Amino acid sequence: MGIPVVMVRGVLESGKTYFIKDALLRGDFGKLPKLLIISQEEGVEEYDDEFLKKVNASAVCVEKENWKPEYIHELVRTYKPHVIFVECNEMWGQKDLYYPEYFDVEQVMGIIDGETFSYYLNALRQTFVDMLKECEVVIINRASPTAETSQMKKNVKLINNKVSILALDHNGNKLSLESDLPYDVNAPVISVSLQHFGDFYLDTLENKERYNGKAVEFECQAFFSRKLPPKTFVAGRLAMTCCADDIELLGHLASYSQKISILNESWVKVKAVIHYTKFRGAPNEQVILDVISVTPTPAKSQEEGLLILK
Repeated sequence: MGIPVVMVRGVLESGKTYFIKDALLRGDFGKLPKLLIISQEEGVEEYDDEFLKKVNASAVCVEKENWKPEYIHELVRTYKPHVIFVECNEMWGQKDLYYPEYFDVEQVMGIIDGETFSYYLNALRQTFVDMLKECEVVIINRASPTAETSQMKKNVKLINNKVSILALDHNGNKLSLESDLPYDVNAPVISVSLQHFGDFYLDTLENKERYNGKAVEFECQAFFSRKLPPKTFVAGRLAMTCCADDIELLGHLASYSQKISILNESWVKVKAVIHYTKFRGAPNEQVILDVISVTPTPAKSQEEGLLILK
């Protein structure tokens, strides 16, 4: 039987310690028994004795040179925790760190400072991307109701479209971001330009009520595979979230009944009706495009065709 572990990830001074303290004091994780908080760095915020007593926790700060199997096992034997919170230092390289097999990771939280997101995304892109890909929940601290925050959410979703995102203002209150879409969702046929495919792709994942049963047209590449169901292809775009070696396909499954003669990965204009279907084994409903027409379009240059995280 493993020990439940919550990983709290983020760069220095992103607000990890504050998040852990606030969440435990408010009971966001429920009534927990004896806790151990293992911190991989000393930040501005500290775990004071009053807080630790209130939540029945112990806190230990571990230097990287001490992060070894025998030391981690000794911490567990000494404190005998029922639950462990690990406050991660992203500069250590989490993939290469030792974690015991009995650490049963139940949730990975990512904490982002809205005021420094752009800097770290550009200065430590690989580290930031690796972190976000592992997260199930991302909290954006110190956010403002601006287009920049909406772009942050979009960037996080492009890196990991399964993550849940919560934006908090400077007072820690939930921030509602109602940004205008760059196309008309009420048009008889929603027309999505090439530059706004990313907005369309992400919004269809989050807002079924906007799109279910609506017609749409957009340019994309058609990706065929024997692993897909018969008479289907993925209508999507290639996206580079980090570097040239980190390219992935973002798109929706398109189903057609008519005869089409399209080469794999060729550029096309797709006109389709959007539906949502629950597949066996999938946690959520998936977007399905019922194709009305597929028309070849001129090939795009790499600069035009590749979605790049900015």
